[in-house]
Amino acid sequence: MNERMKGGALAKLAGMLCGNPEFWRMVAARTGKPCQSNEDAKAYVLRVCGIESRAHLDHVPAAEAKFHAAVRLPWTRWQQGARGAAQR
Repeated sequence: MNERMKGGALAKLAGMLCGNPEFWRMVAARTGKPCQSNEDAKAYVLRVCGIESRAHLDHVPAAEAKFHAAVRLPWTRWQQGARGAAQR
């Protein structure tokens, strides 16, 4: 995958997540390691999706599937849990 791929909707979503401090907290909770920056979060996404660039999320079906299962779904559940706790 040496060619330069252009990111699409999933790459943009991943970029937005990586800039969110609440997403950093989820990553830290899931990994047991500090996640304190966009770069830390990006490294996590790349590692769990097995890719070198977030742009690959829009071009590599296996990476897209991993993103949905290992990043997006846990994030949705994390948000739902956070909202539920705030309402109590």
